[in-house]
Amino acid sequence: MKRTYSVFSIIVRIYLQTFKIVPISGILSLIHYVVQGLFPAVLLFIASKLYDAVYRFLNGEYVLQDIYHFAFFLLGGYIVKNILYFTSSITVNAGIYERCVSYNRMQIGAKTARLPLIFYENTAILNCKDRATECVNSEMLSQIYMSSALFITGGINIIAVSLILASYSLYLVPFSLLSVFPYFIAHRIRGKDFYKIKYIQVEKMRYRDYMWHLLTDRRSIKETRLMCSHEYFKSKWAYYRDTVYEELWKKTKKDLQSFFLCDILRIAGYAASIVLSLILVLQGVISIGVFGACITAFVSVQEETKKFLIEFARLSEKLLYAKDFFEFLDLPEENTGIKAVSGFSDSIEVKDLCFEYPNTEKPAVHNINLTVKKGEKIVIVGENGSGKTTLVKLMLGLYPALSGNITYDGQPIEDIDMQELYHQVSLIQQNFTQYQLTVRENVAISDIAYMHDDNKILHTLTLCGINRFTQTELDTQLGTQFDGTELSGGQWQKIAIARAIFKESSIIILDEPTAALDPLMETEILKSFLDIAAEKTAIIISHRIGLCKYADKIIVMKNGSIDGIGTHTQLIEKNSEYFRLYHAQAKWYQ
Repeated sequence: MKRTYSVFSIIVRIYLQTFKIVPISGILSLIHYVVQGLFPAVLLFIASKLYDAVYRFLNGEYVLQDIYHFAFFLLGGYIVKNILYFTSSITVNAGIYERCVSYNRMQIGAKTARLPLIFYENTAILNCKDRATECVNSEMLSQIYMSSALFITGGINIIAVSLILASYSLYLVPFSLLSVFPYFIAHRIRGKDFYKIKYIQVEKMRYRDYMWHLLTDRRSIKETRLMCSHEYFKSKWAYYRDTVYEELWKKTKKDLQSFFLCDILRIAGYAASIVLSLILVLQGVISIGVFGACITAFVSVQEETKKFLIEFARLSEKLLYAKDFFEFLDLPEENTGIKAVSGFSDSIEVKDLCFEYPNTEKPAVHNINLTVKKGEKIVIVGENGSGKTTLVKLMLGLYPALSGNITYDGQPIEDIDMQELYHQVSLIQQNFTQYQLTVRENVAISDIAYMHDDNKILHTLTLCGINRFTQTELDTQLGTQFDGTELSGGQWQKIAIARAIFKESSIIILDEPTAALDPLMETEILKSFLDIAAEKTAIIISHRIGLCKYADKIIVMKNGSIDGIGTHTQLIEKNSEYFRLYHAQAKWYQ
């Protein structure tokens, strides 16, 4: 059942979070704005008394001392008001925006790490994440908190000034308020429109940003230049950029038209208020001093009411962004069991396993049954899209099975503490990361506890055929991004394998990490890997056959199912799919 988010619940969560991050600044800001909200009414009251005193003095009354007193209080009030204004950003609001944004970015990062990986196959989840990130980057949560504080200021100000105006004449209040009410209507409508367009544009903006990545990433630049495709990607980026801007500009023009009409109404209301005040002073209903104060009060109450209504209307838009943020934080996290895994001692059993990706009707794998014994060296082969990688992700619990069972040493995978399981597994994927870090970090990042064990790092590098680094060179920076030493593709892949070997794991899985190499070099590297991993259970995913002669067991995948299991000799004789794959690639290994 989808969770609902009321305005009250969102604001309460924002307040609790703000008090948690910046408790002193958060509380002081509220007190500050309450005090600040009283100033306009106080200054208006003092100003009316000062104007009256001056008028009486000009008419021959000796009230010079009153003039001095009221002038002193008025000047003092303005000084205190400005001091509060200038110091608020330093003493009250200090860190609210910066620290809250930093905290919320960490929340998004932490949540991203805890989400089930299957969520990243779902476009709706990706869009939700993008909107949550936009909410944080736009400082929407802090704006809602500060807006609520400004509501307090504006509300107190409007009520206090309106009460003073009402004490002069009840007619003065509605003229001032009604003339600015259209701002509220306009902003409420336009604010929702802006959110809707932003909501719809998320996927377009992600595609636009991807095009920009292709234009600026150092790896894609090389390929796009050689293919002369730079202009093509540039035109696609420009198209999505212009589409997004054009849609926003159309909404902005409607805003400008709405606010122009609102300004006309506000001016008309201000003019009507002045005429009404003039009539009242000529009829002797109000004094000259009150008339002068009213002229100031009209401007004050209109400006404060305008700001109040605009902020209130904008709040609905900001709350929609905040809802996106909390929706993302409230997404269900990866389920994990509680049983510890002391080590992989017997076998992995897969029975009747089925799975399909979100928004698809065709199963990615179905009716999978297999056993992986401890210490076995297994190669999973098949054409691209046959389900090889999906099978392994299911076996690791990265994706939840649609049906079927997976057990480790007889223990269901859903009962196992996944962090404990991951400590037993080393995985190198096809698009492994080339860390722009030191040699030491590139190897030992898989087991940070041994980051400074030079002998273990050097031994692992030697096992993987990397002898170019001595003990004094382990802190050599790799990669050109930070002016380090660049490695060849084969050397980077050996570093990645060294990273997997370095970790004290029971199971090592290679998901086509050498697919970019030529078949002979790939076979050489993977054969060395099998020798190195002699004491471990090794699973290699590949669409190439060259390594299969050295495996204990070969699993042939076809259309999401296991087409055959056996040794190289057995499958050549009995499995037509393996026979076809082998002979299609035989020329590579002659």
